[in-house]
Amino acid sequence: MKKIAITGHTRGIGKALVHRLETSGNNNLFSIKGFSQSTGYNLQRVSTVKKVVQECLDWEADVLVNNAYVPDNQVRLLYSMYEQWVDKPKLIINMGAISSDSISNFAQMGYNKDWTPYVSDKARLDWASLQLSNQFKPGMCRVTMIKPGMVDTDSTEWLKGISNIDDIMMTADSVAEMIEWVITLEENTQMRNLSFDVGNFNG
Repeated sequence: MKKIAITGHTRGIGKALVHRLETSGNNNLFSIKGFSQSTGYNLQRVSTVKKVVQECLDWEADVLVNNAYVPDNQVRLLYSMYEQWVDKPKLIINMGAISSDSISNFAQMGYNKDWTPYVSDKARLDWASLQLSNQFKPGMCRVTMIKPGMVDTDSTEWLKGISNIDDIMMTADSVAEMIEWVITLEENTQMRNLSFDVGNFNG
């Protein structure tokens, strides 16, 4: 049985992933351990990042889905977990965002929300993930970056009402399906970067 650790497992994409892994035809292949603020894991604290890494080691997790967005610490968790797993056939899946490529899409919508901190953090995660994935050799830890477009979650509720937004919004379950696919790839198959969207912003 493959052990899957997931940060941010009680909301949005993380919650959809847990549901999918528990109810899909492969549900008897997975064991799940979640880390979320609502269950006592405040990932804004460096000490909690260290605790998550240690618990993944103690539990002998096979996969870490680095899903929860936390400024700085999402990247810190990636590096900390990779350092422990570098020479082991493990898998780290980082949840980024296609917006890390450019914030112009949001400007086209005419919305003035400052996305710079979020986009900057996701761009750093994207860079870190790419550098580590390029080191892959058979038997080493695989690192994958998944970058979906706009996903219909609580975090994007404020976008409802914007023209054409429903045409480009994907479901959390569709993203969870893609994560599950990466999890089930053979151990020596390295998927470095996976970006997907359902359309373009029309403003």
